[in-house]
Amino acid sequence: MTTLAPLAGYRVLELAHLIAGPVCGLYLADMGADVVKIEAPGTGDASRSAYGAQLGGESAVFLTVNRNKRSVALDLARPEGRAAFERLAARADIVLEAYRGGVAERLGIDWARLQPLNPRLIYCSLSAFGPDGPWRDKPGVDMLVQAMGGLMAVMGEPDGPPVLCGAPVLDTIGALMAGQGILTALVHRERTGEGQRLDVSLLNGTLLAHAARLSIFLATGEEPGRWGSGHPYIVPFQAFHARDGWVYVAVWIDRLWKPFCEAIEQPDLASEPRYATRADRLAHRDELGALLSKIFVTRTVAEWMARLEAHDVLCAPVNRYADLPHDAQVQATGMLVEQEHPRAGRFRTLDTPVRFSRTPGTIRAPAPALGEHTDAVLAEAGLTATEIAALRKAGVI
Repeated sequence: MTTLAPLAGYRVLELAHLIAGPVCGLYLADMGADVVKIEAPGTGDASRSAYGAQLGGESAVFLTVNRNKRSVALDLARPEGRAAFERLAARADIVLEAYRGGVAERLGIDWARLQPLNPRLIYCSLSAFGPDGPWRDKPGVDMLVQAMGGLMAVMGEPDGPPVLCGAPVLDTIGALMAGQGILTALVHRERTGEGQRLDVSLLNGTLLAHAARLSIFLATGEEPGRWGSGHPYIVPFQAFHARDGWVYVAVWIDRLWKPFCEAIEQPDLASEPRYATRADRLAHRDELGALLSKIFVTRTVAEWMARLEAHDVLCAPVNRYADLPHDAQVQATGMLVEQEHPRAGRFRTLDTPVRFSRTPGTIRAPAPALGEHTDAVLAEAGLTATEIAALRKAGVI
């Protein structure tokens, strides 16, 4: 018996490129939504070329975050292109746009223009800095928001410069918040019949991601600073260099201090007054860190993992990308899968991250070629073969 995908029957028009918007569209597509990716003729999504070609002339990034979607190449700067888009929007459930501020308005495809055509439409604007304030019209990417939103200031070594997070985590946070917002708006529409506009920004997501640190600053006025792999308020809570790699240890409550000391064969440390409580260990961070560093380098990561786990101390290997496919827990998630693509061939990619017992997300189709579905989607919107031919002749599609 085939289970209907949870978002089957909903159509999404995605006007986004690179990571944030496409990852939101990816989740909706994996859950069964018909996600139609609107791209500029000739160039398309910047991720088709910005990251290079790793798989048969295709970008691995584009192939990963744009599977299960259909591509329409449509010039929205032309009046004929805008008119065609309006016909698509009139039959859509969701518009997801990730332009810089003001672009949708200049193109005439913003909420104010489309809502009268489709009162049930859910219109999600995903931006770097949000719809208000002096930065609303500025272009932005994950790294700029890391800087502006305070994330970069708390990353890096204590005596070093601010450090960029090695992955675009804010793009992903923004994508997930946009997806959550869209699904919430869909619930409201199912109850009331009303569409609505929602705004999601990477900056808001960054501030939320700071909750565990920013809340303390707002209460005390004390900057957490930079602590490398360490924790600003708990010691030991950091990565230590082992003989063959790095192991992360988190002695996050006082009752774990004695088991930790036993695991590292230093039982006398447990009764040392300078390290008795969290506050004591924090006050002697440098000397304790230096002492533990000398101990951890004497054994391998696997040896330390076995000893620490035997005493129920929180720990983890610091995996490189090359370690992930071989890690037993990563394997158990089922997140690393293979997919076929007509040009790239068979390649490894990421599965959808949320598991459902009855309506799982699926990988059904490869990422599309630029404009691969233009004719079919426009025909579904009611354009005749003659109208589509005229648009193609004029270079609008």
